[in-house]
Amino acid sequence: MADIRPKRTLFRHPLAAVGGALFAAGGALFLVLLLIEFTARTDNPYRTLVTFIAAPFVITLGFGLFLLSIWLQVRAARRRGERVRFNLTIDPADPRYRRNLGLFLALTAVLVVAVIYSGTKAYDATDSVAFCGETCHTVMEPQNVTYHNSPHARVPCVECHIGPGASFWVQSKIDGTRQLIKTALNSYARPVETPIRNLRPAQQTCEECHWPKQFYGQKMVTRTYFRTDEANSPWTINLLVKTGGGNPRTGKLEGIHYHMIVSNTIEYIAADHKRQVIPWVRRISAAGDTVVYTDPGTPPPDPGDPAVEIRRFDCIDCHNRPSHRFLSPSAALNLALSTRRISPLLPFIRKVGLDLLNAEYPDRDSAHVAIASNLAAYYRDNYPHILPSASGRVDSAAAELLRIYDENFFPEMKTDYRARENNLSHFVNHGCFRCHDGNKASASGETITHDCTACHVIVAQGPSEQADSLETRLSGLEFRHPEDIEDAWRETRCTECHDSSSGY
Repeated sequence: MADIRPKRTLFRHPLAAVGGALFAAGGALFLVLLLIEFTARTDNPYRTLVTFIAAPFVITLGFGLFLLSIWLQVRAARRRGERVRFNLTIDPADPRYRRNLGLFLALTAVLVVAVIYSGTKAYDATDSVAFCGETCHTVMEPQNVTYHNSPHARVPCVECHIGPGASFWVQSKIDGTRQLIKTALNSYARPVETPIRNLRPAQQTCEECHWPKQFYGQKMVTRTYFRTDEANSPWTINLLVKTGGGNPRTGKLEGIHYHMIVSNTIEYIAADHKRQVIPWVRRISAAGDTVVYTDPGTPPPDPGDPAVEIRRFDCIDCHNRPSHRFLSPSAALNLALSTRRISPLLPFIRKVGLDLLNAEYPDRDSAHVAIASNLAAYYRDNYPHILPSASGRVDSAAAELLRIYDENFFPEMKTDYRARENNLSHFVNHGCFRCHDGNKASASGETITHDCTACHVIVAQGPSEQADSLETRLSGLEFRHPEDIEDAWRETRCTECHDSSSGY
């Protein structure tokens, strides 16, 4: 007698039921959110994330659990010695079969289109500025805020952090998965580590828009500094910055961008991860002549050691904060005083502002309360006679200090100008002085130039904001320090006084 056993449905297994429920719930969620996505008037990175990543993930998970339940049932049946045969018949003559086949093909087509569309949208969403800056709000807030205040605010994050090509895109998603896990486990570093060693070469990112052969000439730059005296006295310097570069049609190849001239090679070895200490520099000229400069005060690294990185100088070695610049209190206050967002008529406002911005606060709310209340208390205690006429200026100064703080200080992430060095000058951070310190010398005694005029020429300077009141000479003036420090500025680096601990 034949062994006739009842047919079993694959949906009897608990995993199949769970998988089916997840599949149905994910599909319904996707359809509802997709409708909202089409009709919404504003973009929302969280909605996009749920619509095109979370919902498809739930659908995929449900389908995966259903397949797992099939495998478990088949394995269990075979262990019992049962013969497993799926009840699949092909009968085009059967109207019911044709109807079910048509329904199956239609649903499959819809699913394929949905998968392709959601995959494309997920790709676009994860490469968007909103996704990079807003999805992990607390973690990425410092980068997001400074990005939107930067000259590159119209350049998408991925243009610099990923660039063209599939390999870097895949690598970025792998790194992003690791960072996502750290965020979920609250184990990420504060401040977030800058991916210096993982950045794409500047030749493949920066030089897509800014290439060395188009750097040439000089640029007039005006800087007005305010001193920390009672009158917040101004001191203005007009500089001709020698941009220079590598365009042979413009004449001699020189200037700051001499480092970037293609026919030359400047290499260095850094002694620290942030590349702030550079004890070894090598210059290779177009003719092939090689000169190595070392710092006598630092043990020279071994260029032949495989563990030692010899880095070729590129844009990022100076322009290391093109899109995420955290202003020091001095730089921010100079701008605010110059534009009169803070009135220079308030006594000692620059000094008080420096102290308030540099103070340590546990979080932003505490900073807001302390800055506003302490500023008001300072003028109430020390200058009560000016308050009747200056209360509006005090309130405006408090509002501007809070704006400066919100755009440059992020206590929850331990991130500000002290954690994010800016190499594009020699104030607060060593910047240029990492190499141009007057100490590094070759075997023959030649030193890397320490001459200020190699990079810029002062054409006007003096204690005023008015150009016609400044001492002027187009051929160049010798630097005068706003304070009478005699020749101390010749013997010490600016950063020995204007350091990151004081913010100037």
